[in-house]
Amino acid sequence: MLRYAILISFCLFAPSNGFGQAPLPEVRPLTARLVAGIVRGGLAVGQIPDVRSPAIRELSADQLAYRYYFENERFIVRYQEVLIEPSGRGHYRFKKKDMDEQTLDFDVSPRVTGEIQGLIDQLAFFDSTENYQHKKDFSHLGTMTLTARRGGRERTTTFNYTDNGALNQLVQIFRGLATQENRIFEMEAVRATDPISMPAQLRILEGELKSHNITDPHRFVGMLASLKGDESVPLIARNHADRLLLLIDKLK
Repeated sequence: MLRYAILISFCLFAPSNGFGQAPLPEVRPLTARLVAGIVRGGLAVGQIPDVRSPAIRELSADQLAYRYYFENERFIVRYQEVLIEPSGRGHYRFKKKDMDEQTLDFDVSPRVTGEIQGLIDQLAFFDSTENYQHKKDFSHLGTMTLTARRGGRERTTTFNYTDNGALNQLVQIFRGLATQENRIFEMEAVRATDPISMPAQLRILEGELKSHNITDPHRFVGMLASLKGDESVPLIARNHADRLLLLIDKLK
């Protein structure tokens, strides 16, 4: 069982990411038609959980292994949350402008949870008194809050910009999880309601993979393998899915 609990709250999808790195691609909003298709439960492959499910809110502190939260009312994505239970079960919750809150479930690989634990140890998070906030204020980018729990110990730190390398790596892991789950959400929606648009989704995914904005590329293997044989999507998409499987294999 995992020994840590983490809460991260911060802002994403700003003109810059606040960490001296290239900004993340903006999460593209689904059309009202695609969202309606999801809410009606019309997905044929990789069923998305009931978006009204309060799974995240129902978890107690004892069940919580890691939790990441981002919030900025000025952005298209108002808030995002990635929750990882001790079992490795993950939950992704987000709210886009003019759209109901969505909650999706996924599995987090042992490799990813191991990296998170290693970074918490590297930070000596529970014993450190370091203030991770940079002397410059970037509150227009939003606020990040990191809370960690272990064996009855708990520490919280809040910042909107930091130059701490290990903390930046930790942030990137959670951002990558949010990016990948958002991409899966949109791909499943397009496949169910607008399959002719799947080539565009695969081009976006390829860019995210090549720019290393996806924390766990193997999360897409099952979906891409299924797309290869799905005649409801254009042939160009089926061929692209095959190429992406080869790309992911090279990323091992």
